[in-house]
Amino acid sequence: MKLYESLPRHVTAGGKRYKVNLDFRNVLRMMDELDREDILPQAAQYLALKCVMRRVPKNTAEVLKAVTQVCFSSGKKRKSGDGKRLTSYTQDAGVIRAAFLQTYGIDLWTADLHWLQFRDLMEGLPSEGSRYAEIISIRGRPMPKPTKYNADERKWLTDAKKAYALEMTEAEQESQYQQDVLNVFNGLMSMIPKG
Repeated sequence: MKLYESLPRHVTAGGKRYKVNLDFRNVLRMMDELDREDILPQAAQYLALKCVMRRVPKNTAEVLKAVTQVCFSSGKKRKSGDGKRLTSYTQDAGVIRAAFLQTYGIDLWTADLHWLQFRDLMEGLPSEGSRYAEIISIRGRPMPKPTKYNADERKWLTDAKKAYALEMTEAEQESQYQQDVLNVFNGLMSMIPKG
């Protein structure tokens, strides 16, 4: 988005303009609805749009695509070098609120922020100087290779990573399980003599 452009308050889908309320709280609720695994995807889409619109049109999927393009097209998610998530708006809510107050003087309990403002401020949080930054650093820090000198550092980092680990979604748990099974299989296959 260009500096001279206004914050989007409408999306266009199927040739029609739809008014949307992209307050950061509404978009976070929308994301939660889209992540639900206890309902059908169509119901999740409807409930997600209900978070940002008064009346949900019949072309739900098309409008939702337009909304997500506005909200997420150029945003960067905090991920580690290996692609793992580093932050959760739910799990890290307290330290995110504290980081906003400490860095910007903005109280997220009462702030009136468009999603794009919130997203830009999230991306602009300093990489040092707050509890949030420390937690993100711990989650993203690679485990050093063991040497005879770094046992204490490795133990501290292992404990810290456990303490601040993000809860895995069902999809992440399933993926991890499949990867573990594949690793065991590959390990067993490598033990079979060749020839």
